[in-house]
Amino acid sequence: MIYGNLTLENWHNIRVGGEAPESFYEGSHLRLFFYGTIYNRDTLQARFDDSNAKLAAEIYLNDFSFSRLDGSFTIVYYSNEQCGIVRDHHGTHYPVYYTSDGMFATSWLYLRERIETKFKFDPVSLSCFLQRGIMDEKRFVVSGINRLNAGEHVKTDLHNILTINKVIKHIPKVIEEKNPNVDTYSHYYGELHSQAIRRRIGNSRRVGILLSGGYDSGSNLAALRSIYDGEVDSYSVGFKGDTWTELPMARLMSDTFDTRHHEYEIDGSEINALPDIVRFLGEPFVEGGLMVNYCAMRMIGDDKPEVILGGDGSDQYFGTSGREVALHYLAARTGARPLLRGISNLLNRETFNTGGKLSRINFHLDKVLHILEGERFGFSNPALCALLQSPKKDFKLSESPKADIRSFNHLYTQHALISDLEIVIDRIILFKASRMAQMFGNNLTFPFMDLELYRFLQNLPVSLKCKGDSVLNIARGHSVSKYLLKYHYKPLLPKEITSKKKQGGFAPMPLFFLDSAQRIRLKEFILSSRIFDGYLSREAVEKFLGDYDREAVRTDIWFWHRQNRALQYFNLLTLVIWWEEFVEGHKVQFQ
Repeated sequence: MIYGNLTLENWHNIRVGGEAPESFYEGSHLRLFFYGTIYNRDTLQARFDDSNAKLAAEIYLNDFSFSRLDGSFTIVYYSNEQCGIVRDHHGTHYPVYYTSDGMFATSWLYLRERIETKFKFDPVSLSCFLQRGIMDEKRFVVSGINRLNAGEHVKTDLHNILTINKVIKHIPKVIEEKNPNVDTYSHYYGELHSQAIRRRIGNSRRVGILLSGGYDSGSNLAALRSIYDGEVDSYSVGFKGDTWTELPMARLMSDTFDTRHHEYEIDGSEINALPDIVRFLGEPFVEGGLMVNYCAMRMIGDDKPEVILGGDGSDQYFGTSGREVALHYLAARTGARPLLRGISNLLNRETFNTGGKLSRINFHLDKVLHILEGERFGFSNPALCALLQSPKKDFKLSESPKADIRSFNHLYTQHALISDLEIVIDRIILFKASRMAQMFGNNLTFPFMDLELYRFLQNLPVSLKCKGDSVLNIARGHSVSKYLLKYHYKPLLPKEITSKKKQGGFAPMPLFFLDSAQRIRLKEFILSSRIFDGYLSREAVEKFLGDYDREAVRTDIWFWHRQNRALQYFNLLTLVIWWEEFVEGHKVQFQ
């Protein structure tokens, strides 16, 4: 753990407590503590004996910014005019928490013990969690403590005023190019991707890779083998009884590129590890792939590769949900949005939440209408109002900006930055992947998140990200996502991989609640919690659990309805575990 104070008093004598920094810089105008690693030392023209702290200090003294650094790090610095803390632009290093008077730590529990105000949970943040599996970006789960988000820089000046800004400001950039030369772009993309992997593996003699059997992990493996002929361990996670499993494709990739392959199949009993996960994270968090990341990192065990490559973020850097973006754009341009909102408001009632045709319509309408807000799995507003003892009329994450409907390209680019990058990448997929790696001491890194790759894709025409003949055809589902990546790697991957339809890529969440005896134990645990003393309604929770028991045995219900109900259960269970651990102070064990 790292802890200290952001204060300019005697800045030249300040030490940061806790964990020793990876490197330290001291000059006449700056003291800087560096934790973590920098990947782009080559583009920064670093000499062999330059420490990461020295590189960061020189960049700051020249630019008064850390935007040129690409890595996984936390920086704490002090000068005679200001001091601050910086997180890497995707927040893959330790989380950082701070108070309004400048105390900071990588554990909010450390701060809670030192702030004078009485411990209070933030009900709005918890409500947002029940809706989405993540908390509101601007409100931490505990009142009086703030969380420094990915890519943020908090600093204080001579007047002890705290300010926060982004290390890298994401500004939508639309590139118009009628007939882009795909071969030229493809060649450059391949070079940048290989370079990103080379930077992350360095001189490693043994490399690990997470292998799903899809394009992203396959591209990582193909690029790795083009520059590295050493030992590679591949790791894949599947689900028992899953007819859509991608494990056979992962084995094919392993055979093709000569890796030592490892597999694990989830059977649902892994939910017993949820208290350990919640305790480690320290805050409520749920996402469909959380248990997959947990099992993959646990599977690696003590026989660890020096570095492990993950395929996370590639989809989002290129942009996702092309069909929904196109539908939103067309609805806005034709004036149909008010009508669709009216239909959605009418259908957004628990009466219709049965998995039938009406709930299917509302499910898709919700994705189209709230295109800039990320995935919305969890409890709906009406369901949440019923769950809470003191409900408010509206529960939502921070306000999303107005949709840019000047063109499909403008809206697609805006969605890729606001929803895909700032929400999904930074707050969900890289958060869970990096934290689960830290939980088991694994060195997991993400080549697709390379800063040069990001800047390249920022300048890539939308037609090479989402390929479709027209906006109308894209709205009909006739398009190719991450087109440039597929164009480049299709000749390099087995035909069985490149020709198959996308079928996996998500965790069948009902599997964790399939066992009736397990549900009885979980129900007893939830209903024994003191969370009903002042936050949740016991009657509403009992109804939810009873309804779930009746639905759990039915396989005729629409898949996405069952998936969302299971995620609601996961959200509820996670919140109760967090409450017992951090509000009531009771250690939770399921085994």
